[in-house]
Amino acid sequence: MDLKNKMLSEDEFFEERQEVLAQWPTGKDVDLDEAIAFHKSLPLHKVWTHKLKQAKEHDEFYAITGMGMATVEQQLELLTYIEKEGKADLLGTSVDSFSRQNDYEEAERGIHESVKKGRSILNGFPIVNHGVAGFRRIIQAVDSPISMRYGAADTRLIDEIGYAGGHTAGAADALMDFWHHHSRIPLETVISTHRYVQRLIGYYEAHGVPICASCQGLYGAGIPPGLQMAAILVQIVMMAEQGVKHIRFHISAHGNLAQDVATANVLRKLAQEYLNRHGYHDIEDFLSVSFSLVQYPLEPGAAFAVAFMNTLMTKLCGAQANDIRTVAEAKGIPTKEDTAYTFRTVRVMENLLKTQKITMDHNALEVEARIGEQEARSIVDKVLEFGDGDVVEGTIRAVKAGVLDNPFATNRTSPCKVMGIKDAEGAIRYLNHGNLPFTKDILEFHKGKIMERENKKGEKLDYDTLVSDLLAISKGVLVE
Repeated sequence: MDLKNKMLSEDEFFEERQEVLAQWPTGKDVDLDEAIAFHKSLPLHKVWTHKLKQAKEHDEFYAITGMGMATVEQQLELLTYIEKEGKADLLGTSVDSFSRQNDYEEAERGIHESVKKGRSILNGFPIVNHGVAGFRRIIQAVDSPISMRYGAADTRLIDEIGYAGGHTAGAADALMDFWHHHSRIPLETVISTHRYVQRLIGYYEAHGVPICASCQGLYGAGIPPGLQMAAILVQIVMMAEQGVKHIRFHISAHGNLAQDVATANVLRKLAQEYLNRHGYHDIEDFLSVSFSLVQYPLEPGAAFAVAFMNTLMTKLCGAQANDIRTVAEAKGIPTKEDTAYTFRTVRVMENLLKTQKITMDHNALEVEARIGEQEARSIVDKVLEFGDGDVVEGTIRAVKAGVLDNPFATNRTSPCKVMGIKDAEGAIRYLNHGNLPFTKDILEFHKGKIMERENKKGEKLDYDTLVSDLLAISKGVLVE
């Protein structure tokens, strides 16, 4: 498959679209002209980009989490309850696991079984099966904008129906979905399917409908932020080429506030630089933050502390979206009551922080910003070198070579040679940098930070330490 960072022509896009919409009967109900007209009829308060622009202009931020049930009626009950009882400003549609694997037949069986049992047996909302009309019932019943929240190797049909139904935000995150949502599908295939979705968003944008695409790059606790920034940066260039105009950068924060805030600052700076360098000057960016954990605390007090830290990090990073998990996250799929309770609690946290000016240690921020920027530049510039300036070709080659890597990838084609570990202050460092193209001074910096913790603990840091780090916050500490 010969892939380059070049916008799909309308002929190419519509030819592929015929194949996509034929994957399930509800695809025939998607009419782009009608969908564009529907979006233009939505009041501004139901549009994600408008809401995030408001947040940016007024120095505010809004909580968001994923929510999904099997039937339209169950999803309606869930979202209207969260909006009313949780006082939510933003809503999200979590898509079920069968749909993420494009197994719409199994999702259909799940819907029927859920109706029979009177409760959802799916872990999300099967957008494709319910079709445009099904989701229109939901978007018309709520007052908040709704984003699709899911990942899949092939998101094309879900996104076609999801956007036509009235979602005003989604992911289109190729690297995230390659690394985390399928064990065997090649990166070339995932980039191709996501190029289509990015072009779909670009088509809406070209016809006056703003769709906010989010980009996270990779997911997980214990991943050094320079690596995540690099994964985001190469993708936003791909998105911009396909016509995406509004992008939400999503940071997985780890709890060391200096490192998390510095990451936010550097990411915004480098994003504008690389976008401008490639000729994309009209991209509006937003930011969301989530506290990235492997295991959530069972103890209620610790769960509330995690929600507060997520909110504090969002405030300090100057983000517009506070991507939370519920205080019942460790117990299983949260109920609507759990979710609403969490939203109300976080709203109080937001109110308490809203008007305050909180400053960070300038020297600590400077150190973290400098090293994070060096790492991200080293990786992205090498990616571009691999592709002779083409970010798609370069990304494919870089991932195969481990120059762009992920320590926790489920896809078997990823080298997974990188290992992150916490230093004595809970910042994430490289225990093993794998094939990342780092200079000697970057490696010496990380070695020194790891040595500080080893001296404090009186023992060498190893794989067991890494596992302990991943579970530390669920035990109520940032670093043991």
